Amino acid sequence: MREVQHDEMHLWEKTSVVDHEAIDHERQIGDVVLASGDTVRVRVAQRIDFDLFADPVASDVSPPRITLGETFELTAVEAVALANHLYESADFVDRIVAETHRPSLVTEIRNRRVL
Repeated sequence: MREVQHDEMHLWEKTSVVDHEAIDHERQIGDVVLASGDTVRVRVAQRIDFDLFADPVASDVSPPRITLGETFELTAVEAVALANHLYESADFVDRIVAETHRPSLVTEIRNRRVL
């Protein structure tokens, strides 16, 4: 497989020639995030397949796909839904941390009556 690294001004970071009949474009979005010991990468990719037997040669451009964590492929709509859930989760955690009052164990023990 041959890869071409593009300059920063190009739409894609890298183009890979998969075989004689297809190429993949990709761009990593943002930095890699460390999460629970794993790395999570977000990238956008798009495949173009060529029909070399057609006259003239035809191309079939697949819709762009978003890959999360090298595992999950999402559409743009699914990515927005997931991002919204992640924002809601982060807000929920922030509220829990802000609202949680943990009384001091020493204070609780001192205020207890022993019968």
